Amino acid sequence: MKIILQLSLVLSLLTAGCQPKKDPLQKEIQTMESQLQDDVSIDTALAKKVTKAYLKFVKANPTDTMAPVYLSRSADIMKEIPELRLKSVNIYNRVFVEYPEHNLAARSIFMVGFVFDEKYDDSKRAIKAYNFFLEKFPNHKLAQQARDLVALRESDKDILDKIKVWKFKADNTTTKK
Repeated sequence: MKIILQLSLVLSLLTAGCQPKKDPLQKEIQTMESQLQDDVSIDTALAKKVTKAYLKFVKANPTDTMAPVYLSRSADIMKEIPELRLKSVNIYNRVFVEYPEHNLAARSIFMVGFVFDEKYDDSKRAIKAYNFFLEKFPNHKLAQQARDLVALRESDKDILDKIKVWKFKADNTTTKK
């Protein structure tokens, strides 16, 4: 989580020069980002506060160059908070739908798969998201990782199916004796 926040801070510093003037909300966001970055464990209250600020900024400034960045950052934080994980999927999807030409669009679709894969252990949805990512962005730098994750999830599914069959046969064999 700390790495994500550090990357977010670097991104904000790099893109700060592209902004003609600072929105007061952006200064508040930067302060909260610094506080989150300094915290070793995630401060859920502060995390929720900064995600709300990100979303408020995007609502007020949908065409600002920082809008997709703030959406992505909010989703990155939300995926780490159990009660907000599903909302993170919606936010990642928003980045792809509302900013399809932005460089974060591809990563956002990959992250949908990641959330279902790692946070929900939902192979079916993870595979579907990874395959969608591969369909849209077959040459992206995350494409090979997505292919590997699909293969891994599909092999896990095969193994789990075999275990269910073995268990069913074992249960039926023991009940017949």
